[in-house]
Amino acid sequence: MTDATPRLGLPLIAASQAQKHVTHNEALGLLDALVQLACLDKDLTAPPQNPADGDRYLVVASNPGGAWAGLAGQVVRYSDGVWIGAVPRAGWFAYVIDEADLYVFDGTAWGSFRRTLTAIQSVSRLGINTGADATNRLAVKSDAALLTWDDATPGSGDMRIAVNKQAASRDAGLILQTGYSARALLGLLGSDDFSLKVSPDGSTFRTALTASAAKGGIDFASTETVLASAATTDLGGAGTRRVLVTGTARITRFGSGADRERLLRFAGAATLVHDPEQLVLPTHADIVTAADDTCLATSDGAGRWQVRHYQRVDGTPLALGTQTLAPNGYARLANGLILQWMTGGEDADAGMIGREMLFPIAFPSACLIALVTTKAKEVEKDMLMIYSVLTVATDRIRFARQLVGTDSNAYVSNAYVVALGH
Repeated sequence: MTDATPRLGLPLIAASQAQKHVTHNEALGLLDALVQLACLDKDLTAPPQNPADGDRYLVVASNPGGAWAGLAGQVVRYSDGVWIGAVPRAGWFAYVIDEADLYVFDGTAWGSFRRTLTAIQSVSRLGINTGADATNRLAVKSDAALLTWDDATPGSGDMRIAVNKQAASRDAGLILQTGYSARALLGLLGSDDFSLKVSPDGSTFRTALTASAAKGGIDFASTETVLASAATTDLGGAGTRRVLVTGTARITRFGSGADRERLLRFAGAATLVHDPEQLVLPTHADIVTAADDTCLATSDGAGRWQVRHYQRVDGTPLALGTQTLAPNGYARLANGLILQWMTGGEDADAGMIGREMLFPIAFPSACLIALVTTKAKEVEKDMLMIYSVLTVATDRIRFARQLVGTDSNAYVSNAYVVALGH
């Protein structure tokens, strides 16, 4: 029979031993020193001055001095004025108080347990500053979290996060919440297209944008917000890009929302009032809207709005502007009217034969009025000619030339036609 225990080396009481209390007390002293082992320091190379009874240290120095000579690698305790060493065994733990770190003995040396945790595999749950559960198997409660590139291994300098799903019909995304109620979903949601969905209550979601995985195109989905026309029709507060403006009020401003873009559709005859400081219109003149007229409006950083483009539903331009007209052409006017003009080449008078010309385009319904005029030229003098309209159709006009006065000379002339219809 040995005289000490195999693990902690506690002395055993022999049979018929005298002064058994001495051996028993020695074993209790070792238990007190080694159980719940907490050492004050591990970096000293010699005993400290004025130690207290029961103080413990890890002696990791290879050649300690003073009363620690010969105790290298051991756990030493101060008891009854003497430093006593205990040889550690593989697997012993010691908490080092001045470092607030746990050390483990591997059979050769003491090492930081925290630093040995270089790999944690197959952990079923992990909660940081909070509790993880069966659904949220990783839970972190913190004001911030940092994921950065690896400069220790070293790595490539990149930092990527992969969120993988089983199939295209499943979800791989981020959920952004307020008070644990979802307000936005971002990712591959039910397909391989990237999308952003938002919700006011965590149950009803609307798709704000979708990026096609197949085509790479981006589709901005937007409902049309209805706003009643008023002196201040607040487009910036509408919350959607498309806005339907109803009513017939005079609109002097679109609100003060800065750096906004809105596509407007009108439901009736509202009036947009030009104001160089609040609402800039394309022609610098007021515009009376019509049902289904549309426009694009933007605001600058100061909240000043400008109508960039206005489109009437019938295609009529706000202003024709200054332009050079072709010999034959047409222009669409307000209320669906079409103005057409054309000219014919010089034609020698051959007994005032009736002449027919085609309009540049056919009037959709009817030609309301047509005028024909010309200026004739003789070899020696000018003469005024008169034309009579014979017939008018939606696509053509027929007219005859009449000479004022009597003259046997031959004349050549240009016919000029102006017609208005719808």
